[in-house]
Amino acid sequence: MILVTGANGTTGSEITRQLAAAGRPVRALLRARENAAKLPKAGVEVAIGSFADLPSLDAAMKGVEAVFLISFDHPEQLALQANVIEAARRAGVSMMARLSASSADPDSPDPLIGNHGRGDRQLARSGLRHVLIRPQWFNQNFLTYCPGGMIRLPAGEARLPFVDVRDIAAVTIKALSEPGHDGKAYVLTGPEALSHGEVAGILSKATGKRFAYEDIPPETYRRQLIAEGASEFYADLILNLFARMRRQGTAAVHDDIRKVLGRPAIAFRDFARDFAGELAKQVA
Repeated sequence: MILVTGANGTTGSEITRQLAAAGRPVRALLRARENAAKLPKAGVEVAIGSFADLPSLDAAMKGVEAVFLISFDHPEQLALQANVIEAARRAGVSMMARLSASSADPDSPDPLIGNHGRGDRQLARSGLRHVLIRPQWFNQNFLTYCPGGMIRLPAGEARLPFVDVRDIAAVTIKALSEPGHDGKAYVLTGPEALSHGEVAGILSKATGKRFAYEDIPPETYRRQLIAEGASEFYADLILNLFARMRRQGTAAVHDDIRKVLGRPAIAFRDFARDFAGELAKQVA
């Protein structure tokens, strides 16, 4: 049995879907039962609870052998994550995978990168067998990033090896299911680094619709995030991340997906082809 926390999120829902499709035992931890709408109708147990609710964590962990630990941006991240780690220890869980970030570093002055690094370090020091999953930015973000076909982000001309969530899920499941992954940290990227302008061109070709990229000022994006309901804490984290992206210029491509899965990572062009219908819905 694998417990998937954050099972209605982008990564958690894909892990749950792949496990259910393979007929594997999977339990989804959700805050509310209505959040199960995105999950398969069959083959998924549902547990209701939260990282702050200790009895709900103990109930969710019963009979569980491995756990997918979602990451989250919260001032109390380490205290809440400690609750999950302790519940897993009490239940005798044998393996935990933590969703982190490609550049996680506990000593980084960047709040988001530093938070991820400290979360990774907390799990590594817990005594549990573990694996760290460190992806780049998701291909699937573009399913919502492009209202009206416009990608408006303060990303400059930075180039990123965007990674497909299907690959992240497949690597995570393999690491939780087979020996040989304890203590590893997998940096998951696509096979090539692309600018957002190049991304727009690929989306246009795949969908037959016009996509374009506009590099907007960071403060404009901050105001937009807050208007959409984001906290100032979260908005500042994201702006720091974009500032780091612009300074970095081009992020490195890694080969860990091929090493773990025995096949190449899914290319962004293949993602655009596979999701062309859904992507096109963003364009009027």
